[in-house]
Amino acid sequence: MTDPKNVSQQDFFTQLPDSRQHIIALVILFLIPFVLFTATTIGGKEFKRHDITQWRAGAESVIEYRETYDKEPLWVNNMFGGMPSFVVSTKDAVPYLDRIASLFTNIYPAFQYWVLLSGTYFLLVMMGFRTLTSLFGSLMYGLTTYFPIIIVAGHTSKFEALAFAPWMIAGYWLLTRKEKKLPGLLLFSVAVTLELRSAHPQITYYFAYLLGSLWVFDTWKAYKDNQLKEWGLTTLFLLAGGIVGLLGHAQKILALQEYAEYSIRGGSALDNSTGLTSAYAFAWSQGIRETSTLIMPDIFGGASPEYWGPKSVTSGPHYFGALSLPFVILALIKQRSKTMFAFFAAGTLGILFAWGGNFRLLNEFAFDYIPYFDKFRAPETWLTLTAFSYSVVAVYGLDWFADFVGSKKNEFKKLYVPLGLTGGVLVVLFIMVSSMDFTRPGEVSNIANQIARQNQVSVDNPQVQRRAQSYVNTQLVPEREEKANSDLLRLAIILVIATGLMYLTTSGKIPVSVSLMGFTLILSVDMMSVDKRYIPENAIVAGNVSPEKTLESQRRDIDTFIEERISENTEYPYRVLPILDNPYSNATPAYFYPMIGGYTGAKLSVIQDVMYGQGPLNLQNQNFNPQLLNIFNVKYVTYVQGLPFDGYQPVFESQNGVVYENQNVLPKAFFVDSVITVQDPNTAFNYLMPGQNDFSETAIVETTEALTSSKDTTSTIEVTNYTGPEITLEVSRSQPGFLVLGEVYYPAGWTATLNGEEIPIYKTNYFLRGMDVPAGNHTLELNFMPRSYEIGVMLAWISVILQALIAAFWIFTWFKDRNSRVS
Repeated sequence: MTDPKNVSQQDFFTQLPDSRQHIIALVILFLIPFVLFTATTIGGKEFKRHDITQWRAGAESVIEYRETYDKEPLWVNNMFGGMPSFVVSTKDAVPYLDRIASLFTNIYPAFQYWVLLSGTYFLLVMMGFRTLTSLFGSLMYGLTTYFPIIIVAGHTSKFEALAFAPWMIAGYWLLTRKEKKLPGLLLFSVAVTLELRSAHPQITYYFAYLLGSLWVFDTWKAYKDNQLKEWGLTTLFLLAGGIVGLLGHAQKILALQEYAEYSIRGGSALDNSTGLTSAYAFAWSQGIRETSTLIMPDIFGGASPEYWGPKSVTSGPHYFGALSLPFVILALIKQRSKTMFAFFAAGTLGILFAWGGNFRLLNEFAFDYIPYFDKFRAPETWLTLTAFSYSVVAVYGLDWFADFVGSKKNEFKKLYVPLGLTGGVLVVLFIMVSSMDFTRPGEVSNIANQIARQNQVSVDNPQVQRRAQSYVNTQLVPEREEKANSDLLRLAIILVIATGLMYLTTSGKIPVSVSLMGFTLILSVDMMSVDKRYIPENAIVAGNVSPEKTLESQRRDIDTFIEERISENTEYPYRVLPILDNPYSNATPAYFYPMIGGYTGAKLSVIQDVMYGQGPLNLQNQNFNPQLLNIFNVKYVTYVQGLPFDGYQPVFESQNGVVYENQNVLPKAFFVDSVITVQDPNTAFNYLMPGQNDFSETAIVETTEALTSSKDTTSTIEVTNYTGPEITLEVSRSQPGFLVLGEVYYPAGWTATLNGEEIPIYKTNYFLRGMDVPAGNHTLELNFMPRSYEIGVMLAWISVILQALIAAFWIFTWFKDRNSRVS
């Protein structure tokens, strides 16, 4: 890149001091979130954020415990029968810079946008780009439509991870490009810690591919330049910074890594898988033709219900801006920087991975062989990496154009090839739109089924088929076609204006800074106008409407009835199966009482096996076994009239539904008369099917040990303390027996002591806990405190101390060098 000050064509902006140029750019970036999110930043309102409300409901037991005992429970007991809190809510024990964000919660998402935009701008300036081209690239990444979409949805941690990612790349750049390593080492280490503490490993994993791409290209360059020794030393600094940054989040990383083995991300014991199933992981794969939404957002209808692309539903596309097209092409044709191709390679790989199940040749291989690839779902999220990488590539193209204008050979005809290719893409899009039928596969059949059900006639009735086809052709297709054609015209207009700006600049009619400002203005207006399509008015509520108030507004009389009785006459709460509320994908009831369902993307695998697919607690499954509700402490079920389960009596009825009480519910802990030991999980799982076992009398235990139990009419169990992470029972038996505890089995962190002596916890009835108890009177205590968590907290403190020492040493050497220069 050419230094703008050496360009022959100087203008008013380039004549400003660098500091003033940066101030102007940063002020513009500062104002962006206030323009895009006026209602929430300065209008006193906030987003409803469905996922935040769901999170708040699921975190109720954690927050209640925290307020009562002033410490972290590390265990959630109001969803899925219990699970570690690391994937729901666990406060960081080690303070860090990200706590600054809490000062700006009343203007969310302004602070996160400042972090994202300033980080991208800082990186681009460090890379040597002009102020205006750096501003252009920052806006291209910062205004991609995916950000307002996830902000509205409440994916706060994902947005924060995307905001810190540019700083991580900036740290890499500073460390690898500057002679003095301390500033880069510090920035890279701190950025890695902040990125990880944002608690969205999927985004971190994706951007690690960009770091890897840059490192490979830099290694090749070092080899070609015969500088492998120097590069090896720099790589050691990168490793050191990465490790120290990684340790900064060890408190959760170690615990989550441990948890992953037992969650759906670690596969299922039933099929010996080690990750998600490909069918689950490849849901929300980007369609190959749908990739055109990167420059034409509504070509496939935009967001559901208007969306008609290959995904089941979507909240909107990944739109990078119309101007990304000409400048990416310009960079690829005219720019010869190998580093640019590192960004392009990472961005293109992001597209290929985003295709997921639509490009199985690559993605099945990656799923099977690339480490951790099978731990994440929703492949379209890879496009966040593409958005960032292609933004940098576009800046290379725009900066080349600015250099070209300042050269002596700045004839417009030298732009014919890249502009011709841009026009060619436009023609291809025109042909694609013209050939589309704007219908989804199976759409007519689905509508026909609805019509048939409503009219109680056969779906094969010709009249039903005609009505369904007519509805699609007259009500859906015209609107979809209009959207696509409108966006095609919009793209064409923007490209014509951009071409006009290029012509005026190369012909000397306007200064280069004016054209750069023009491109930046076009980009901003284009992308912000599209962004606002995906910020629905009903997603914004009054600023005083907290998640708690939202949840309380959803309270029904049936919820109050259950809440008042859920712990009646016991030290522990029973559980609820709220069939009325789609229990296995909705956490709202968990705000009011413990439930056996909930909402999380990282359930325990035993819960996934039991509640979903062919599991015996899947309500849609013919293998559903109501007996398991008894041993899982389910005392209440919410439904409409006519619950098809034996042993349930209606105890409350209103217009909101009916509450049924389980007459056969078992206590939190009980002794069984016999034990069947099995060697493998599949055998244990098969016992869960209807009619295979009476779980009130016989326990199925996965162990190689010889366990027995017998009937003891004199035995007693009393739960004297139950908080979730701590359970205390007073037990008495006249002879040895086996105790079943109606709590989810999770071996990593739970310990059981009998009169102070640790005893094993057995995996019982596939998903519960059990313990062998000798004869006599005993105090049985169970506590949850993973060793991984304790070690992680210690390592996080070590990381913070190391980063502080690096910062102190850097400041010391900086002052020392400055004093030396002065003297």
